[in-house]
Amino acid sequence: MKLQDLNTQQLKAVQTVNKPVLVFAGAGSGKTRVLTYKVWHLIKENFFKPNEILALTFTNKAAAEMKVRIQESISCDGVNVGTFHSIGARMLRMHIASLNDNYNSSFTIYDTVDQKSVIKEVIENLNLSEFKELNIGFLKMQIDKFKNANLSIKDIESKAQTFEDEKIAEVYKAYCDTLKSNNALDFNDLLLLPIRLLKENKKILDYYQNSWKYVLVDEFQDTNSPQFEIVSLLAGKHQNITVVGDDDQSIYGWRGANIDNILTNFQDVFAKNIEIKLEKNYRSTQRILDGAWSVVSNNKNRAEKKLVATKGKGEKISFISTGSDEEESNAICDSIKSEIKLNKNTFKDFAVLYRTNAQSRSIEQAMVKEGLPYNIVGGTKFYDRKEIKDVLAYLKLVANTSDDIALKRIINFPVRGIGEKSIKMFIELAAKNKSSLFDSLEKCREIKLRGKQQDSIENFHASITKFSNLLETLDPKELLRTLLEEFNIENYYKNNPAEQDRYNNIQELKASVDKFSDQTGGNLKDFLQEISLFTDIDDWDDKENSITLMTVHAAKGLEFSTVFVAGLEQGLFPLVRIDDGPDQMEEERRLFYVAVTRAMNQVYLLNAKYRRRFGAMNTTSFVQSDFLDEIDKNVIKVKAYKSVYTRRVVGTGSKKKIQISRTVTEFDDFKIGDQVQHNLFGVGTILVLSGTGENQKVGVEFDGGLRKKLIVKYARLKKID
Repeated sequence: MKLQDLNTQQLKAVQTVNKPVLVFAGAGSGKTRVLTYKVWHLIKENFFKPNEILALTFTNKAAAEMKVRIQESISCDGVNVGTFHSIGARMLRMHIASLNDNYNSSFTIYDTVDQKSVIKEVIENLNLSEFKELNIGFLKMQIDKFKNANLSIKDIESKAQTFEDEKIAEVYKAYCDTLKSNNALDFNDLLLLPIRLLKENKKILDYYQNSWKYVLVDEFQDTNSPQFEIVSLLAGKHQNITVVGDDDQSIYGWRGANIDNILTNFQDVFAKNIEIKLEKNYRSTQRILDGAWSVVSNNKNRAEKKLVATKGKGEKISFISTGSDEEESNAICDSIKSEIKLNKNTFKDFAVLYRTNAQSRSIEQAMVKEGLPYNIVGGTKFYDRKEIKDVLAYLKLVANTSDDIALKRIINFPVRGIGEKSIKMFIELAAKNKSSLFDSLEKCREIKLRGKQQDSIENFHASITKFSNLLETLDPKELLRTLLEEFNIENYYKNNPAEQDRYNNIQELKASVDKFSDQTGGNLKDFLQEISLFTDIDDWDDKENSITLMTVHAAKGLEFSTVFVAGLEQGLFPLVRIDDGPDQMEEERRLFYVAVTRAMNQVYLLNAKYRRRFGAMNTTSFVQSDFLDEIDKNVIKVKAYKSVYTRRVVGTGSKKKIQISRTVTEFDDFKIGDQVQHNLFGVGTILVLSGTGENQKVGVEFDGGLRKKLIVKYARLKKID
């Protein structure tokens, strides 16, 4: 590494050590480089030892990349790099018992599926299932909201004004109590409980303040209130802190992110800070940056800055308006094939971004039809698949026998003849004896099960106990394989021809455990913790030669040569409702800014006049996105996309529907000598043109000398500018 490789502002951010540093790092301005160089500088100049530095990120992928860069630059492994949640979990493994909440270091981390299972159980136990408005998804959202705001049960109870509020407070309390009794934490607890550790125990606070003497934070604009409090506590003593972020990329307000943390709160807490702006962009062309800025600059709540491209002016942003979501998808596919032909791109150079996951359906369909390889981010994650969740439940129970959610999932898998009635009796027995559900299994003779059931439960309890006792002595690889054999799980799938995919996934899980064990030397608890913090983007392979499909939220931090932004219609992107305030619209603008600035060379913006929703084509045409009105018209070029289909609304009232008919449509005003693109034959030149309307025909010579006579209405020719 050489400091002379940095620009003036980057260098200033790296070399400023004696005061808190706030870096506003615009998209593509080299924030990861600044963070890596800063760690290198702190160690090289002997300001701090590697193990005295803590670097916090938001994704496992970002943490892994930073570790690699640091190791390559200074050849040391001592720097503490991790996500807020992984560092929180690490602190809790060491100190959670000091909270006196009946937690111990074997705690389980519940994912979204587990959370919903707990909420479902709570609703049933409280006899609240009749209240339809208290659905599980809504309650999970409310609980996450409470915890993101660091609100206690007493806070929620005191604020309750309606009968529904009181019920939600009751569910919240029961949910928290259930997690405690299961020795389980949700993701929010991995932030909230470390705060309690640091605030309630001065020895622990002193320990971490003196252990981690320099703190760095990536993507600071995405921090919520608990994360900001953790940072403030850890860095409060020494004031040695550098945070890097971009307020224009703050897009997680819906999950508690507070943009004020970067705009005002940091300055208030770390009063002697220095503020640095990185405005030199190394990713995108100037037209891309100007287009993105012309939209986001309409926000009132932002720090003033404007990026300057090092790559030059570049191509104008393309805008394509289509008749339907199917045509939008076809236009994307046609444009990708054209870019590949003309610019020699590969499939991995392209990303298609959308506001909601539901939009991927028509795009996927079009790509399958056209034979284009794609990789979708945000589908069912590997660790969320049923067979994997089942095996993980076994492992979780072995690691933490208090985990009732894991136990209930597998008590009758593979089938042991244990039905809901028997499980209910065990729950009642546990309550009577004030024991865990697992411990109640040992006393199954008290509830007088049938002989086979009794033997089955006793054998199950004995086996889990055996594995639990071997937890510290068995390597995770050996433990998993022995467990799969003992409980006949692998053969359960192997011997069923219809379950081969599930069997193959079990093999993949074994490989995952092997890799973890070989690379880290960690135990089963370490493995379970790592995968519990796994995200969609961590599973994305950026080396695979395929088109990437993802939401804009998932794309943050990534870059592609060419980016398509689909669905630019009011109510979809921006996704703003009538009762939403100006803050929501500002976040949607920032989301658009993120989408556009993922592109290095080319951006396509698309919308559709009609879009299929809930399985049927909507009969009300779209209103064009506000972003298309706000964007600088000097950086936009409109590309015509006309369909061979005509759509019109017929009927009235409830019988209103969209009638689709095939018509003759000229894609462009063709003339002899025009260069055209054909989906099958590639690029060619029009040599002959005859007829009009229904009978219009062209003679085209394609690359390689291939000559074809084509009927325009079927050929789907597109003129190349």
